[in-house]
Amino acid sequence: MVEFLSHRGLLALIGLLIVALCFAIGYIVLPPPPSTLTLSTGVEGGAYALFGERYREILSREKVHLHLLASSGSVENLRRLSDRSIRVDAGFVQDGTGSRAEAKSLVSLGAICYTPLWVFYRSPDVLDDLSKLKGKKIAIGAEGSGVRRFAKDLLRASDAADPPTTLLDLQGAAANKALLQGEADAVMILGTEDNSLVKELLYTPSIKLMNFRRAEAYVRLFPSLSRVMLPAGILALSKELPAEDVHLLAATTSLVVRKDLHPALIYLLLDAAVEIHSSAGWVNRRGEFPAAKELDFPSSTYAERFYKSGRPFLFDYLPFRAAIIIDRLVIVLLPIAFLFGPVIYIVTTIYGWRNRRKLYRWYRELKELEMQVTESPQPEEWERLRTRLDRIEASINNIRVPLAFFPDVYRLKDDVNLVRGKLARFIPAGTAP
Repeated sequence: MVEFLSHRGLLALIGLLIVALCFAIGYIVLPPPPSTLTLSTGVEGGAYALFGERYREILSREKVHLHLLASSGSVENLRRLSDRSIRVDAGFVQDGTGSRAEAKSLVSLGAICYTPLWVFYRSPDVLDDLSKLKGKKIAIGAEGSGVRRFAKDLLRASDAADPPTTLLDLQGAAANKALLQGEADAVMILGTEDNSLVKELLYTPSIKLMNFRRAEAYVRLFPSLSRVMLPAGILALSKELPAEDVHLLAATTSLVVRKDLHPALIYLLLDAAVEIHSSAGWVNRRGEFPAAKELDFPSSTYAERFYKSGRPFLFDYLPFRAAIIIDRLVIVLLPIAFLFGPVIYIVTTIYGWRNRRKLYRWYRELKELEMQVTESPQPEEWERLRTRLDRIEASINNIRVPLAFFPDVYRLKDDVNLVRGKLARFIPAGTAP
């Protein structure tokens, strides 16, 4: 019994050490997710700021606080994400704003929406191309904004960026005010339909929206842009607003995060993205976003897994924190099982062989004795064979093995009794043992 207890205690100790090691490795490799997250959004009142509010509401359900950091737009968001001295975990970045070489420590969680370029203007004439803005005063956004970067490139390609054209560093409410008061002839805005500044100008009768006649040409010259259409009547069917399909240029906005962001928070952001961006919009169909599109940044491996097979199934059945702990353990245990499985098999095989080896010797001796009994021993050999058989049985009774090997011991005892029965058939009844 002492040996049995020592073996059982040893196995229990090894098991506890393995579990502790798994927890330690899991904590080091994938520590628990932080309870706060910082998202760089956009200008106040803009679409990105509104998106941020919705993300914060959704993440708060899982007790994760989302800190929103206003910015001038996509360019500043990218700069913050690339600067390790600034605490920013995620941000909205438009395709064409950056490149993989500029931000090697960033990954994309997928495209979340089209961000159309809205060109509003005041003019008695219909302006259907950026070249027709030459010589006018155009608000192209502040330094650090995504719209400014696109506006300057597009106006330059249209030969409308140089004097006598005047480029105004106005953005947001200030740009709208300048257009409405006649201080600007046109304003360029990058924003979704949720953008209050876009809505303000769309529903102002004196302001017109440019319908890009050569949208396809711009898209081919600027691959980071897409051609989208604002369908006739989408703003108000009864008023036929707009009266015709309007062709627009659009940047694709991605949700970009730092590569070392905790996987649990990545899944939370992806869940929120599906809830926020999957519905139909003015320029996109239902289910078109979010999408695993690799634009300026490589896709996160967790995002690829999410878009292919959904989030880990544990998230559907367990609270967020519990699901994360189990998912983290599975990730750690699988490699350990793969690496140490053969080792454990070899160790257990050797352990079993060492204990069964104590029985193999007596099996060999018992087999020799059985062969002698089978050869019809003479009366003078009866006593010697019986004494030898008793010695084998006494030795088996003294074998000390763990409880798991007791069935092997009892099978050996049964075999001893079998040989004893064969020997008894040669000994006349009544002969003294």
